[in-house]
Amino acid sequence: MTAPPAGSGAGPARPGWDGDDLKAIRTLRALGRSVQRHFTGRRQALELLEVAVVAQEHVLLLGPPGTGKTDLVSRFAAGLGTHPFIRLLTRFTEPAELFGPMDVSAFRDGRHEVRTENMLPEASIVFLDEVFQCGSPILNTLLTVMNERLFRHGGGTVPVPLISLVGASNALPRDPSLLAFADRFLLRLHVAPVAESRLDELLAAHFAPPQPDAAQRADGQTYVDKESLDRLGRQVARVDLSGASAAYRALIRELLGQGVTLSDRRIIRGTRLVAAAAMLDERALAVPGDLWPLRHFWSDPVHEPVVAEAVSRFAGTEGPRRPQERPPHQLITDARVLFRQLGSSPSPSATEATLRGLNTLRLELEGHHPRDEAVYHELSTIITDTLEFLPR
Repeated sequence: MTAPPAGSGAGPARPGWDGDDLKAIRTLRALGRSVQRHFTGRRQALELLEVAVVAQEHVLLLGPPGTGKTDLVSRFAAGLGTHPFIRLLTRFTEPAELFGPMDVSAFRDGRHEVRTENMLPEASIVFLDEVFQCGSPILNTLLTVMNERLFRHGGGTVPVPLISLVGASNALPRDPSLLAFADRFLLRLHVAPVAESRLDELLAAHFAPPQPDAAQRADGQTYVDKESLDRLGRQVARVDLSGASAAYRALIRELLGQGVTLSDRRIIRGTRLVAAAAMLDERALAVPGDLWPLRHFWSDPVHEPVVAEAVSRFAGTEGPRRPQERPPHQLITDARVLFRQLGSSPSPSATEATLRGLNTLRLELEGHHPRDEAVYHELSTIITDTLEFLPR
């Protein structure tokens, strides 16, 4: 057995996921960290956006204007290698402003089609501010786009590349006709203004010079490519939910017993949130702690504290538990130790075990510190030297 070439992104590191899976997961988390530097008190919102992208679910941000919701979503979506489709809706918004204008040439031929270039049907990430202000023609189309990922175009339907639609509103609607639409947003979060106690932190973040980290490109932004996004969406279905199923069932029973409103859709799709949480923690087996996103899948705001308290009890945590990131010098120190432990004439099995350990360190370095060229070069040299011990 030989270690894969440095930079290949392949090879086992943690049970259940290969190198490409881990690279996609770690790059998405690095994106969240890079966006977080521009905001104060928005860590929870970014964690939910990460879960939403993996689970391919929709998010509703509730709160007053001026809390940075649009900027937050825009920066996050830009890191996904896509330009988000952003619109402020009013009761006068026309369907053409979202889905595209009429195709005149097609109309002359007797076909009713629209031109969707650069419009919502071609977007991967959509942000609609004042999302409940839309009229029935827009609402009916959005329901199909969000739930089925289909857009009615002319006489038929076409698939849309939508990953997640993020809506913003001051509050949930009271109109019964909008309740089914609101239920499409599986995750909900109240985004409040930054508390007065964090005012200095808020201002300091904007007066301080930018500090891009090693996971960022020269323009200061971390990027997740389309292939990695597609991989995350496919692989989340591979998560083994058996380790969290008993806790999930007990949680749902308790919430329903307390009168919490949960549609069948929310109960079923909530399992994808648990799977996404496990995947973001780099595990292929879910555990009760992965129930944490369910703190945000309530339907009625009255039930929000009830849901949060119950999830905290069953999950034993109020947020994701992420692996501790080690600095580059610690990674290379571990690599040197592994190499020295081989001795001068190691057995083939000892050499292979060392290569597996070195490859794990390389994947961690790629995921968290991809631009630390000096450490990466030294680690690659150690891997090459270790390969020399294998039989020819």
